[in-house]
Amino acid sequence: MENMENIWQVWKSLPEEIQNALKKAVDEVSSEEQLVSEIMIGACPQCRSTETRDCDEVEGIQDCTIGLCMDCGFLFCSECRRDLSQNLNCKHWEICETCIEADENLLCEVGPEKCKRVKSELGGMEE
Repeated sequence: MENMENIWQVWKSLPEEIQNALKKAVDEVSSEEQLVSEIMIGACPQCRSTETRDCDEVEGIQDCTIGLCMDCGFLFCSECRRDLSQNLNCKHWEICETCIEADENLLCEVGPEKCKRVKSELGGMEE
């Protein structure tokens, strides 16, 4: 019961436009997997298809930070959107490992998609 109260408090603290966007996303998806994919993975940076999924359960990859486009087969980093078809180890992780802003999980407030250091060292993000 306490967990539901915490969830409700977080929900109430969200701006109305965020609440509306989340409600719309839930209403428009056909499955829980599709909702998670749209929120966590996003559209394919190669073909812009929204038919994507994470690779957590893909044999040989097992990494939820790698996105797979179900339409064109493109493999990409779900965090910085870079092409991972040649190498499944995204280069932004190497930068995050040495960053003083990152916590023990290599996370920071900025995130790799907006990080000036990642953009500078890797030449910008894929659009």
